[in-house]
Amino acid sequence: MASDQMNGLERVATAMQFKEADRVPVAPLVCGASHRFSGLTYADWSRCTDIPAMVQGHVDALNMIGHDGVVLLVDLSVEAHAFGCEINFPEMGTAHPNYDKPFINSYKEYTKVKRIDPRKTQRTKGVIELAQGLSKEIGKTHAIVGFVYGSIGVLSMLRGPEAFFMDLMEHPAEVMAAVQVVDEVLMDYTKAQLEAGVHCICYDHLYASQSILGKPLWEKFEGESVRKIADYVHKAGALFAFHNCGNGIYFDLSQKYGKPHAISHAYVADDVDSWEDHKTKWGKSITTIGWIPPGPVAMLGTPEEIEEECKAEIEIFAKGGGFILSTGCEFGPNAPLRNAKRIVEAAKKYGVYNK
Repeated sequence: MASDQMNGLERVATAMQFKEADRVPVAPLVCGASHRFSGLTYADWSRCTDIPAMVQGHVDALNMIGHDGVVLLVDLSVEAHAFGCEINFPEMGTAHPNYDKPFINSYKEYTKVKRIDPRKTQRTKGVIELAQGLSKEIGKTHAIVGFVYGSIGVLSMLRGPEAFFMDLMEHPAEVMAAVQVVDEVLMDYTKAQLEAGVHCICYDHLYASQSILGKPLWEKFEGESVRKIADYVHKAGALFAFHNCGNGIYFDLSQKYGKPHAISHAYVADDVDSWEDHKTKWGKSITTIGWIPPGPVAMLGTPEEIEEECKAEIEIFAKGGGFILSTGCEFGPNAPLRNAKRIVEAAKKYGVYNK
């Protein structure tokens, strides 16, 4: 089958049904990097105030790079900002909380977390409008993936990570009350993105990995948060995915609480020792989106190193579908765009299914 017999949306949908498309789908996570096609600085892109420019940035990036889908990640501070967190917007760096002035200063202040309307707060509203614009422009030809940062990730930004980890252990009731409020807002945000036309919701559950929390603690504080949103997405007839760039991801708990169609990841599951073992254990039940190292390969790799990495990953994962070639985390907003195109070219060269 020739590599141009399907469009990006068809290719991604086929792979996520564990079937072989015309070729392996490819979608390096060109999110913030699309600002370079928009005429906006990275800081202004992150503020989500010029939606037409953001839409055009993504469309022009697609036309230049040729990837099969778009993920609506702006950065991980979007949801925290909606709750009132003070955010720094570097001109050339990723927006992040001002941890010198945390929104929550002590465990007693989790009550400051109030329900807000994500359709009205600036950046979440901007993401929803971005989804609407992209749905009109590319919704019939490319996969559009909405993005939600998980509840405890949001709270860690409002509190500061170190203090938040201590609160999980020492003040669980106060944290859990705030989790429930955040859950309600993230549900509204999920619904709004689906209504805007995304095909899939990607929930970032970074803390569900050996890098950060043990299984019992993650399950206690975010398991049900995931289940509620995942159940809604499934019932709405959309696709549900996770993103997690941590080491030793809890695929078993991800399956238990989210029943995801796919997981975007940089490392193997916590219960296997190699990518070959991962393919054997999880390759028929959860689609892998990944796992090109975004720094050493996608950003800094030579053309030969990029091609060889893509070839090796395709050789392990392509058979039977259930694989989308991508970076293991966001393609660097300031990384060479030519490298993203090299990833797409490698998928076209080595990922064609012979039928």
